[in-house]
Amino acid sequence: MSTSALLTMGDRGRVVIPQAVREDQGLQPGDRLIAFADEQGIRLMTREQLEAEVWANYREVPYSLADQLIAERHAEAQRDLEAL
Repeated sequence: MSTSALLTMGDRGRVVIPQAVREDQGLQPGDRLIAFADEQGIRLMTREQLEAEVWANYREVPYSLADQLIAERHAEAQRDLEAL
């Protein structure tokens, strides 16, 4: 479900997340949020939400990053041996 609200920033830079938004996102008092600015604007996310987004982005990679790193290291070692 998507919930939006118009917020007003106070003179000390504080905003209050409306109850409907907190309930929609399952936020509880004391929950820690990560705030960052990107091409989409200012975003607030829980650590779990950010982790899920990062993993979803890497699922789209069509190859193993670990295998690619190993192959690069092997090629570098081979070049070093050939230089001797």
